[in-house]
Parts: sequence; structure tokens; C-alpha cells
Amino acid sequence: ARALTIEQRLRLFVLAGVLTMIGVLFWLGARRFQRTSFPAVSYFDESVQGLEPGSQLKFRGVSVGTVSEITIAPDLRHVKVTSQVYEDVLQRLGLAGRGPVLQEMEETGTPLRIQVASAGITGVKFLLVDYFDPKRFPVAQLPFDPGPDYMPSTPSTLKSIEEAVVEVGMKLPLLTIQASET
Repeated sequence: ARALTIEQRLRLFVLAGVLTMIGVLFWLGARRFQRTSFPAVSYFDESVQGLEPGSQLKFRGVSVGTVSEITIAPDLRHVKVTSQVYEDVLQRLGLAGRGPVLQEMEETGTPLRIQVASAGITGVKFLLVDYFDPKRFPVAQLPFDPGPDYMPSTPSTLKSIEEAVVEVGMKLPLLTIQASET
């Protein structure tokens, strides 16, 4: 049998190294997709422009899931966003992830809400999960059954600012009249 030259051995070594690296990357990527998740459905009464399937679902900056579907709700007013929340995250937040999410949140006193947020000046949209005061941000009453996987939403910061500006704009003529009378 003919012996391999040094150049052939070097090529074989580099090829084996590249194939090993590709195999390791594939294995790590496959492990990421095996993470068990639980669907959470939220309904937004605002535009979700810029939010796409695959967008991140974050809890205080930590990725806890991804957006899997965006569609119109049955009332044709709200936007239905379905996310896949990692089960290990639900357990760390004190939710089992096996029953109706909203019912579990109310039973455990966990006032979690989902909100559309933007990342910095780039405007990349993602969903933010955080604790919100249930008195200031009550669970919205929807005109349809939201289902067992319902996780309530709250208006985005931009939507809240928009509503405040409109409210001030509506009161401005009355304030002007009152100021002139004074």
C-alpha cells in the first residue's frame, strides 16, 4: 500500500477538523430546538408593526421564548400574537405551564403582562414580559373567549404616550378658556 504524503495528511487533518466543527455546531443548534415550550396567546389593541414570527420574547432583557404566529383576532380589532415560552422559564416564574396561564397567574398572584417594545434606536420590535401593577393595568375584557393559553397584554409605552398626548390635546381648549377667564 502506498503511504500518504505530508500534504495529503494535512488535508485529511483539516477536513476532519472542519467536519468535526460542523458536527458540533449542528449538535448545539439541534439542542436549542429541543427546548420544551408552552404556547402563550396575547391580544393587542394596537399595531404590532415590526414584530415578526421569530422575534424574541424577553423578561427584563433575558430571552424566555419566541413569537411563533401573528394574526388577526376573532373580533377583527385586536391582533393575536402566539409565543412559545420556554417551560423552564415558566417554572422559575412560579407557573407550572400545564393549565390555563391566566388562571395560574391569578392563583399565584403573579401580575405578568406582555407588552410590545422596541430595542434602542434601531426600532427592532420584541415582546417584553414583566410584572405590571394589576390595578393600573387590569386584565382587558375581550369580546371573545381568549382560550386557556391567554396571557394578558398591556399597552406599549409608545401607545401610552400617544393616548396621554391625545388626552392633553382634548383638554387644551378647555384649559385655554379657563385660563383666559381667570
